Amino acid sequence: MFKSKLRFLLILLIVPVLYLGWEQWLLRVPQPLPQRSAIATHSTLPIFPGDYAEVTIPPASGDQYKSAEYRLWVPAGVPILRGLLFKLHGCGDEAAEAGLNHANDLQWQALAVKHQLALMAAKFPTRDPVCDDWGYIDRGSGRAFLKALQSFAQKSGHPELDQVPWVLWGHSNGAEWVTQMVRKYPERTIAAVTVRCGGYTFPSGLDRQILGIPLLWTEGEKDPYNDFCLKPSQQVFGRYRQAGALWTYAVAANTAHEAGDTRFLAIPYLDAMLTARLAAPGTPLRPVEATQGWLGDPKNHAIAPIPQYQGNPLEAAWLPNQETARKWQQYVTKGKISPTQKPAAPTDVRVTRIGATEAVVTWHFMPDLENGLPSFRIYRNQALIQTLQGQGHNFGDAPKPPQVVLEYRDQQAPPNATYRVAAFNSVGESVFQ
Repeated sequence: MFKSKLRFLLILLIVPVLYLGWEQWLLRVPQPLPQRSAIATHSTLPIFPGDYAEVTIPPASGDQYKSAEYRLWVPAGVPILRGLLFKLHGCGDEAAEAGLNHANDLQWQALAVKHQLALMAAKFPTRDPVCDDWGYIDRGSGRAFLKALQSFAQKSGHPELDQVPWVLWGHSNGAEWVTQMVRKYPERTIAAVTVRCGGYTFPSGLDRQILGIPLLWTEGEKDPYNDFCLKPSQQVFGRYRQAGALWTYAVAANTAHEAGDTRFLAIPYLDAMLTARLAAPGTPLRPVEATQGWLGDPKNHAIAPIPQYQGNPLEAAWLPNQETARKWQQYVTKGKISPTQKPAAPTDVRVTRIGATEAVVTWHFMPDLENGLPSFRIYRNQALIQTLQGQGHNFGDAPKPPQVVLEYRDQQAPPNATYRVAAFNSVGESVFQ
């Protein structure tokens, strides 16, 4: 009898502790941000003001691709666009389904806003052999891209879109497409990023027209497709680097075919290249200064400014600055890149009562190049009541989710409650008081 009572008392003590522990754990596990506002009359402003447009380019006679859809985002308040940032998905149904959403990515939009670029994405059918039908630009997809730009130039009120230089980014089959476009249009290419592949369709020999174009090649250490991805791109990089090309090569540790943390290296890299190369609208691209920057050893992953580098510089990865060098080092040693600073604090926090015990908390946040749209913590009367996940990205680097609203619906809101909203990452949190 005594043992039974003791067991019963222990259960009474343990269950609340477990429940409270579970409740606290749930508070810290990020939940998704809503995709629509809970306030029926609330007009939600976009996080980055701008305009979207879409166009479909049907195949012309002789084209082999089946269909081509494009989405363009133009930041508000830019009278003349200085360039275009184009992101292209790889093969697979999931990649195609999310293809157009690359234009909705807030972290990439932050880069576009800073440099006054339009952000463009595409969607192609992706099942083999259909993938090859658009993966080779001479089968019509290259011309479709230019036709889309012509259409957007008319639709968007930015006629310069038909002539602006571009940054190209591609994953998997999209990376192969990118390197073909670099070779065909070197004079319009500011820089390019290939994610898992890009060298398979590269011809042998040396094309000196592209030696001055910055390229960031990224592969995955554990990619099952490395016979088609890592090995060809490694050979191309070695050949062109020996000829003096200011190219970067990075193999992500512990990473397969997924894009992984590539954006956290690619965005600061492209930020540096856009700063270095973009001049006034309508003027030629500036060359990259070969004597400046850092170098990374592909074998031991040591990094150093160019004058202090101990190895053969023409076998090393060229990196534009210390920031990208350190992130390259993290990428090739760990496969993960950590932020260097906590995100900014949210602003304009407001509370709207929608019932006796319900309130909607809204706020504003400006995504940055390093953090994008981070996660948030909601505090009521100084106590944490919810953690919300920011905008992440999927296997192919498309935003997940593509559309978010910065608000939280509190269904247990006491009268006269006060709220705080904090943005946070692994470095720390910044709170709007």
